[in-house]
Amino acid sequence: LFQDKKVRFALYHLLNRREMIKKFRFGLSEPATGPVDLVSDYASKDVKPVEFDPQKAKELLTEAGWKDSDKNGILDKESGGKKTEFKFTLTFANKDSEKYLTLYKEDLKKAGIDMELKLLEWNSFIKILDDGKFESVNLAWVHPIEWDPKQIWHSSSSVAGGSNFINYKNPEVDKLIDDARIELDRKKRIPMLRKVYEAIAADVPYAFFFNDSNRYYATSSRIKKPKNSFSYGIGEQYWWAE
Repeated sequence: LFQDKKVRFALYHLLNRREMIKKFRFGLSEPATGPVDLVSDYASKDVKPVEFDPQKAKELLTEAGWKDSDKNGILDKESGGKKTEFKFTLTFANKDSEKYLTLYKEDLKKAGIDMELKLLEWNSFIKILDDGKFESVNLAWVHPIEWDPKQIWHSSSSVAGGSNFINYKNPEVDKLIDDARIELDRKKRIPMLRKVYEAIAADVPYAFFFNDSNRYYATSSRIKKPKNSFSYGIGEQYWWAE
């Protein structure tokens, strides 16, 4: 179902992230544009968010050959004499994600796409990732300050038990990652990895959800720390209680 980039973009255009941010995140997040946090030096500012646009999604799906031929409310497509309906299962492990995915499910349904939600406990979820036995999944990645995309985005990581469990493969991305990993000059490495960011965003292997705009925490006079606040959360592990 997801091999056609037009279809992937259509699914992205049906993800109403700004409504989710308003409804569930108190306006404290921003739509993600690619595979690393927006505040990272490696995130390309040239990549703009894919906005919620059901009409654009409909056009892309039509161009990709999807239509409701039998008027049952679900898009279908014929290939090799066999009709396939646009139905798939999205598996997730975080119960908190359900409210976002339910909203997404409703907007997909309006567009003629039937998405079933399936909640699994964490160990079972990891097993289906390792075994590659899923249609689509929802989860989150946390990146360090110095981004190394190889684990998730290099084709060599597309192996059983690897983090590139969606089998994303792009030779240009592979070369950029390989070159960046041996480039010790950070100023030269940044534009190389920004190109990786841009290429991945253009391929739409994921529909990226959000990045937090800010981090908030509460503390008390009992909590001692060498510095009041840290970028990227660094240093919080060194706080102590008196």
